[in-house]
Amino acid sequence: MRRSALQRGDPPVLRLCCALAVVCGGLCAPIAVTAQEVPQTLTADQIYFQTLGSPPVLSKEEGLPRTHDLRGGGTFRWRGRIDLDSYWTTQSQGNIFAFGELGDVVGLRRARIGAEGDLTNDRRYVLEIDMATGDLVPRDVFLGFDLPNQGGERRIGHYREPFSLEGNTSANYYMFMERSPVNDLDPARAWGIGCFCCNDEETATFALGMFHNGNSPADLEADDGSTAAVTARFTAAPILEDDGRRLLHLGLALSERITETGEAVINQYPRQQLLDPTDSTISPFVPEYFIPSHFVQLFNPQLATCDGPFWTQHEWYGAIITQIGGGPVFFNGFYTSCGYFLTGENRRYESKTGVLGPVSVRRPFLHGAESRGRPHGWGAWELTARFSYLDYFDRDLPPGPDGQNLGVRLPQATFGVNWYLADRMRLMFNYSYEAPDEANVGTTEASLYAARLNVFF
Repeated sequence: MRRSALQRGDPPVLRLCCALAVVCGGLCAPIAVTAQEVPQTLTADQIYFQTLGSPPVLSKEEGLPRTHDLRGGGTFRWRGRIDLDSYWTTQSQGNIFAFGELGDVVGLRRARIGAEGDLTNDRRYVLEIDMATGDLVPRDVFLGFDLPNQGGERRIGHYREPFSLEGNTSANYYMFMERSPVNDLDPARAWGIGCFCCNDEETATFALGMFHNGNSPADLEADDGSTAAVTARFTAAPILEDDGRRLLHLGLALSERITETGEAVINQYPRQQLLDPTDSTISPFVPEYFIPSHFVQLFNPQLATCDGPFWTQHEWYGAIITQIGGGPVFFNGFYTSCGYFLTGENRRYESKTGVLGPVSVRRPFLHGAESRGRPHGWGAWELTARFSYLDYFDRDLPPGPDGQNLGVRLPQATFGVNWYLADRMRLMFNYSYEAPDEANVGTTEASLYAARLNVFF
């Protein structure tokens, strides 16, 4: 990881405060822009220079990057996000022996910039890259044709496969800093073509697509671990009132995956110990697994409820890996989570796609154009809790390269506090207790403390 003025030896809290000061100094100014400071028009030359890096123009109505009409039709709007994280840990001696010393770190988990807009009334585009690693990594890069409730949106490009609820919920709206460790079995983003539909009442959705998932951050390579897949997801919301203030969400996802080189690789990502700017969550306690196989099946039932400020969310993941020269390997896990808004807010339900969406802060702490008309206050406060359990033990799991036993079970308890300063800015604090049971070392313990500044537009 690249480091500048924030060195590893500095106290984690001090380093986080310094980083927050730098980021907030650059981000709070746009939030405070007044209506008189906002240009009413934007020329093509201005769009060109903004593409080279100038700050986005804010609309009077929303305080967000303004939607511009482009020559020849269509619209253009900036989008992006910054997740600035700090992690520090305590570990038992056995945990250090099994997984190495995790230490502490401050850095960027996500640093994304992009654009989105309409080509016509029923055609749209999204272009977004992530620069947190120092490289340009594509995230959402796709074209969408037609509308989900009017025959279905056909989508082609690079985007998230329609699988788990937590995986398809944007990290901007997700309740914890990281998704559960068992989200490792979610295929995440891939290149593909798919169709996303919902009924007229927007109480049920269906998505189906064909994908190529590579073994690099850009999903382009077709080496060990790459797959071709068919993935489908169905959701229903038999109770849906007031944009999700009262909600019962049910869902089921399936994925049939063919390995392209005869080897399935589980948890295959370039990794660091704690801060991994990857597409999905990576646990430092879950190693890579290489299993000779031509075929992998993934399963995911899901359940979520909301009753005003109280919400719950639950999922189970399963994977059957048909092993060449051995019995099938079965990996699985689940999580159950809940949360409560002390200030009365609730999560909006995105009914066209069957995922949980943003939070509208009743009394923002930071006032900008998007919160005009709302009373000033202390923002929104949310308490969260989650228990997850990952089971990667299987008697048919092949031994490691040195003949050692492989497998891990990982129970994790996570507790969090989220402070929403405005609709699109929040501070997050998480504590996780983890007790990995590794096949050779046995059960060890570790505690992870984390904080995040999340800003998006």
